[in-house]
Formats: sequence, C-alpha cells, structure tokens
Amino acid sequence: MRFMTKPLEYDKILKLIAAYSKTETIKKAILGLEPMTDSETINEALDDVLDMDTLISRLGVWPLLPDFDIKDLLENARTDRSFSIKEILTIRLFLIMERDVRNHLRQAVQFKIESNLVKNYRETLANHEGLLAMINGKMDEDGQMLDHATPELLRIRKAIRRLEKSLQDRLQKVLSDLSAYLNEPVITIRNNRFCVPVKDTFKHRVKGVIHDMSASKQTVYIEPEVTRSITAEIESLKIQEDHEIQAIILDITKVIVGEMSSLSSNLDVFLSIDFNQSKALYGKTIKATRPNINNDMTIHLYKARHPLIDPEVVVPIDVTLDQKLSILMITGPNTGGKTVALKTVGLITLMAQTGLLVPVDDVSDIAIFDQVYADIGDEQSIQQSLSTFSSHLTRIIRMIEGLQDRTLVLLDEIGSGTDPNEGVALAIAIINQFRTKDIRMMVTTHYSELKTYAYQEQGMFTASVAFDRVTLKPLYHLQMGTTGASHAFLIARRLGLPETVVQDAMTLYQGRQTDLQKMMDQLSEDMLVLSREKEHYHSEVEALKRTRDALEREKDMLTKSKTETLEKVRIKEEKKWAEVTKEAKALLLELKNKSHLTKPELAELTHRLKGQSELYEDEDAIMDDTLKKGDQVFILPYQQYGIVQRVREHAVRVTFGKFNLDFKPSDLRLERGPKQEKKPKETPIPKPSVSGATPARVARFEIDLRGYRYEEVSPVLDQAIDQAMLSSMKTIRIIHGFGTGAVRQAVHEFIKRSPFIESHRFGGEGEGLNGVTIITLK
Repeated sequence: MRFMTKPLEYDKILKLIAAYSKTETIKKAILGLEPMTDSETINEALDDVLDMDTLISRLGVWPLLPDFDIKDLLENARTDRSFSIKEILTIRLFLIMERDVRNHLRQAVQFKIESNLVKNYRETLANHEGLLAMINGKMDEDGQMLDHATPELLRIRKAIRRLEKSLQDRLQKVLSDLSAYLNEPVITIRNNRFCVPVKDTFKHRVKGVIHDMSASKQTVYIEPEVTRSITAEIESLKIQEDHEIQAIILDITKVIVGEMSSLSSNLDVFLSIDFNQSKALYGKTIKATRPNINNDMTIHLYKARHPLIDPEVVVPIDVTLDQKLSILMITGPNTGGKTVALKTVGLITLMAQTGLLVPVDDVSDIAIFDQVYADIGDEQSIQQSLSTFSSHLTRIIRMIEGLQDRTLVLLDEIGSGTDPNEGVALAIAIINQFRTKDIRMMVTTHYSELKTYAYQEQGMFTASVAFDRVTLKPLYHLQMGTTGASHAFLIARRLGLPETVVQDAMTLYQGRQTDLQKMMDQLSEDMLVLSREKEHYHSEVEALKRTRDALEREKDMLTKSKTETLEKVRIKEEKKWAEVTKEAKALLLELKNKSHLTKPELAELTHRLKGQSELYEDEDAIMDDTLKKGDQVFILPYQQYGIVQRVREHAVRVTFGKFNLDFKPSDLRLERGPKQEKKPKETPIPKPSVSGATPARVARFEIDLRGYRYEEVSPVLDQAIDQAMLSSMKTIRIIHGFGTGAVRQAVHEFIKRSPFIESHRFGGEGEGLNGVTIITLK
C-alpha cells in the first residue's frame, strides 16, 4: 500500500468535500480521489482550486443546478427516437444553467478576474442560445406546447376552441329544451362525453346514446344526438393535435441531437466547475490556502491545523522536516496533542497531493512523497487475536517490506505495548532500519531513552507538546527543540496522591536520572524560554503586518476613490459635451428646415451655434471689462473684427461688416493695436462633415463642386453664402463642370429658392463657360 489513508482519516475529508457537489458523478469522483505524485499535475490542480476560491470570493458560488448531469440522456439521444416532454424540460433547464454560467464568466471578465480557469472555461463553453430560444418558443415552463409552436397547431387549437364553444351553446339549449325530462338541469361527463341526467321514464323521449345509469336506476345519463357530431369533430381534431405535438417534439429532438457534441463538451465544463467548486467550498470552511509544493522532501508547515477539528478551537502547530532534520521525535504527556500533530502533517500532505487547499499559512512548503506510511492509534484486531503490540508491529513489518526513498513515515508510540526495555531497543532498531532510505519521519514516544537517542543521533530532532504546569492541562501546540516530560508527578500531586509518596517517587526518579538526562531537562527548560520569546516577537511582527496591510487597504481605498472621482468628472463632462452636440445638431436642423432666412435670423442662429464652443486662436489677446465706444474688438463667436458702438451692463453693441449686433462681454477681446482683416483663402471648400461641426468663418469666392453628389450641393452653397455675407463679398464663382448635369441642376435649383441671390449667369470666355455659374449676392 503506497498511501495508508485510513489511519489518517483521509476518507472523512473526501466525504466532507463530496457533500458540496451537485452531481452524483462528481461525488463518486471525489470519493475516489487518491494522492498524486507528479508535481506538475498537483500544481495545476491546486491552481485550479485557488482560482475557483478567488472566483467564489469575488462573485459568489456558481449557478449550478442540482443533478444537472445529463450524460445518460445525451448518450441515448438518437434521431429515430423522440425525447419525452420531461427529457426536453431537463435539457431546457440545462441550457438555462448554461446561460447563467456564461453570465457568471462574463462578470469575471468585467471584474478583471484573470485566471487560466476562467480562460479555459470561456474558450471551451459553447453557446446554445438559439436552441434555448427554439425550445422556449415551442413550449412553456410546464412542458405545455404553445399554440404558436407551429401554424398547423395554432389552426387546430383555434378550431377546437370554436367547436368547444359551439358544443357548450348546444348543451345549454338542450338543457332548456329538455328541462321537463331532466332530473336536474346540469351537464355531466360520462366516459369522457358530455351527458344530461334524464329521468328513466323519459329516456325514450331523448335521442342520444346512454353512457351510464345512477345506482337507483332512476336517472339515465344520455349524450344528446345534437352534440355527438361536434364531439366527434373535437376528438378528431385532438388526434391531429397529438400528431402535430409529436412532430414538434421530433423536430426539437433532431436539433438537440445535432448539438449533442457541444452539449457534451459543455457538460464536461460544468462537471469541472462542480469538482473544483466542491473542493474550494470545503477549503473555505477550514480557512485553507494554497501551499508551495516541492520535490526535495522539505516540509515547513506554519500554523498548520488539523482539518477535522473545529477551526475555532484547533491549535495551530509549526513543523519542519528537511534534509538536515529528517526525523522528528515528539514527546509529552498523554492527550497532549502528539497524535494530532502526526495526523495533521500526514493528512495535510495527502490533501496537498490530491490537489486540495490545506489549513496552513500560505508561506508553508509541502513535499511530494511517493509513499505515506502511518501507524497511529490502537487498531487491535480481535478476529486475528492480535494484541496492541502485535497489531502495531504487523503494520510496521509491512512498511519495512515496502520501504523506499521519498517516503513519509508516521509512527505513534513506537515500541509501546511491551516491556519498556525491549520496547526501547525495538524502537531504536526500527528507526535505524527506516533511516537506511532517504525518508522523512515523525515519531511519538514516552520513553526517556528514545529522547536521549534522538539527541545523540545526527539528522534527528526533538519536539514536545506544551503543557500548563498550573492548570495541568495540555496546550496542544508543538515546541520545537525541546523534550517533554509526562508530568506524572504534577498530575499525581494535583489528583491528591499523598505528598510523601510523590516525594519518594521523585527521589527514586532523580537517582535513576543520568547526567545526560539532567542536562537534557535543563536544555528543554532553556528552549522553552526561547520559544516563548520567539512567540512574543512573532506576535509583534504579525501586529506590524496587520498595520501594514491596513495602510495598504487605506491606500487602495484612496486610489479607488480618486479613480471614481475622475470617472464622475469624465461622465459629467461627456454629458455636457453631449448636450452641446445635441444643441448644435438642433440648430443645424433648424437651419435646414427654414426655406427663407433674413440676415438677422442668419446672424442670430450663427451666434447660437458658435456659442457652443470656445475658440481661442490668439492666446495672447487681452480680456478687458472696461470696453468703451470706438474700441476695436475681436468677436470670438464669429472670428471677426468689429468696432464697439455702445456699452451696457450685460451687452455690447458691435458693428462688423453689414451687421450691428449685441454681444456678451465674454464674447469679445479688446485689440490693443490695429488689426488687419484676415484675407479669405482662395481654396476649395471641402466636403461638409456630418458631425455637425461649426464651419470656419473664412469666405471663398470660388467653390469647386466637381465630384460632389446632388444632395451634397445645397449644404455647401448655404455655408459659402453665409461666409460671403459675413465677409461682405458680392460674388461667388461656382465650378460644377459639365458631366451628367446633375450638380449643375442642383446649383440652379438652389439659386431659384435662395432669397440671398440677386442674379446669376454662366461663365464667359476664360471663366469656364457652361461648366461654371457666377452668382451675385443682394
């Protein structure tokens, strides 16, 4: 046996994990788990469980349904066999779970949870939204086929409802017409037919089929002849309805069978989620972490806790085994925690090699062993008539027979159950035999001779379980480098053994102690003092770590707050920009919808449009609140120079070109020196942008429309005339070319409806002839 799991209660751990699984498949898989020996496989398994633990902590448990395993259903799927309604509903629930799992993975991406597990699941998981939509479109949650599942089913059901209403009307008329022959005016159902209760004496007066008779034989239940034809039609239609429903089910089955491969793949993903989630959820109950795994048989366990003891009461221990200290001998009183320490190390090793998170500090190192041998507790075999000593020895013999390198050996109370002197000799010989291989070993004992042996041998180390001398209660944690006493004298005194007897026993014991044993006891006392100081310093370090972590959290909170504030500012500014854009588009639409604009209207609309953006070309211009009549100013919204005519509190009248308008002081910049008018650039106007951007205030006396489409001409000419009028220009040369004549037609149609054009003509010699139109503005 490579791994002796039963003495370490490994099976109990697996049962606890299996309780979290959703499917029988995964329960069986968990209960059949065995420790692995390949480091790569172990690390991959641990990484998956750690990723799952993170996902659960951030997003909660996965939305898996109980008993979602549809493996048998998929394996039996065939195109020549229809699924039952129940089976289709089962697949529908599976598809709903699939949708919920995809949403869960989508959340993981939104929360920026990066892990190989999430990546693998997202890449593997197929999308069956179409299949789910198809099933939902055919039947409701209870498996009832919807009327609109097919046009034929809708037709049949409409006909059934129409006939059923007609049947009810006829039955009501029958009740009225035959009221004198009826026992009571009610309609009953006999043999799935609508009948009326006719008095036996009048049964021959009513035409129809007798379906039943009352116990007193006074009432006969007759299906009236007038309703039989309608009933027959309804029954015929219901047969057609059943056939149509079966055809729909067969169609659904064919679609499901076509998706069987991807459904099976998704099932494997969900089973993997169930498997890893079960391990992660159990890990949370024992506050487990992911340890570091190594192949050099080094064990450094920090704050290791036995996973089967309540996390609130279990006492953590520190244990070290490596190349230099390959054997650890633990001493101390009974019920002091020696056996628990052995089980803790063994069980944590088995769990880690199974790919489970373990209850240790995350800086712990755990070695990979090819074998784990354990002889713990009294498993005396009554059937085989073996004593405690024989039972222990039989297991140890099996261990020696199968012993090899890379083995972890755990022996509880080695050499006990027989004569102490012989037991000590056997114990030393057994330990020496195990030491012939490269192993790691933990041994518990009460024998003082074994303590002495451990001090003398290289590669062996001692530890003791702590004991409160005042309360005479064990403290359970390990004290490395010390040897523990059984404290028999203290316990005897506390229980009331006469002091003379206790003193006599102590005298006899001291007489038998060797100098080495006395030195060892003193050394143990010194080591205990050092251990307490170490614990004190360790607690201070932990306090500093907590303070550092608190500061880090505070820093993270401040960073998050800063990010959130910046995001709020960004959203606010984007909202403002959206409002400005909306206003600009509204203005442009208003301009487009107006068939005629007066010059004041044109100036007002242009002013509103330009007021939506802040354009400051001359950064060295000076803002001055003390404007006065006659000052030369630069008008920001129009990008023009003008002369101040009148100054009021909130408005300044400025003359520029042909216009005389009021502006806000913030729209004006005082010019200290004379400024020359900016000359318009004689370059063609580019095609207009659809974004609604404000055009530049530069007039062009020539517009080249070659290459434009018919519908693009009008906006360009509108813009050009605006700029020409603002720049006091009288004529514009429009190049439209010859081509198909579409652009020229658009130009002349625009000229006819524009109120700002006084006259127009084709170009003359040297002006482009009929490929050019020259307009004169009013």
